[in-house]
Amino acid sequence: MNIFSQQLIKVTLLIAAVTFLSSCANTKITQSWVEPDHKKVYNDLLVIGIAQSEQNRRAYESNFVEELRSRGTEAEASYKLIKSNQKIDRETVTKAIEGMDIDAVLVTHLVAVEEETVYRPSMDYMPMYGGGYYGGLYSYHPHVTTYVQRPGYYTTLETYTLETNLYDVESEELVWSARSHTFAPESVQEVIVDLTKLLINDLKDKNLIKKK
Repeated sequence: MNIFSQQLIKVTLLIAAVTFLSSCANTKITQSWVEPDHKKVYNDLLVIGIAQSEQNRRAYESNFVEELRSRGTEAEASYKLIKSNQKIDRETVTKAIEGMDIDAVLVTHLVAVEEETVYRPSMDYMPMYGGGYYGGLYSYHPHVTTYVQRPGYYTTLETYTLETNLYDVESEELVWSARSHTFAPESVQEVIVDLTKLLINDLKDKNLIKKK
C-alpha cells in the first residue's frame, strides 16, 4: 500500500469518527415498557415536567402539548394548572384536573447526569495530496513531526438520563414507562424537541394514544 493510500484511509477514518460523534449528540430511548394486555387508548393528557428550572418546565410542557395536539391528541400543560411552589402529588394533581376530560398523566423527570472525559487530538493537521508537504520525504517528515508533538485537549461531555411515566387517571396505575439518554446536548431546547418526538412516537407505537 503506497503512502497516498495510507493517508487517505487515515483521513477517511477521521471523518468517520467525527461523523459518529456528531450522530451520538442526540437523544435515544433506551428502555420502554407497557403494561401487558393494556388496551386503553388515551385522548387527553396532562403533561408534567419536573425540573429545577421553571423555565425548562414550561418549555418542555408547552412543546409536548403542542406536538400532541398537532398529532390529534388533546393535552394540557401542568404549569397552567399547578403553581411552581405546589408539590406534585396525588391531591394536587387530582384537584387540578377535577372537572376536566384528562384521562392520563404523563410525568418526566431527570434521573441522572453522567460525565465522560474525552481526549480531543489536535485538528491542525491538514493533508494536501499531490503536492505541498507530500512533495518529498524531507518536507513531509518535519511537518508530521510538528503535528504529532502538538498536544490536543480534554473535554467533559455529559449524558442525561430522563424517565417518563404515563399513569391512568381512573386506576392511578402506571401503564407505560420509558427511559431516554441524551449525549452531549447543545441546548435544553434540543433535548426537549428530540425527546418529545421520540416519546410521542413510542406512545403511538404502543397504541396508548390514537394515531392521526
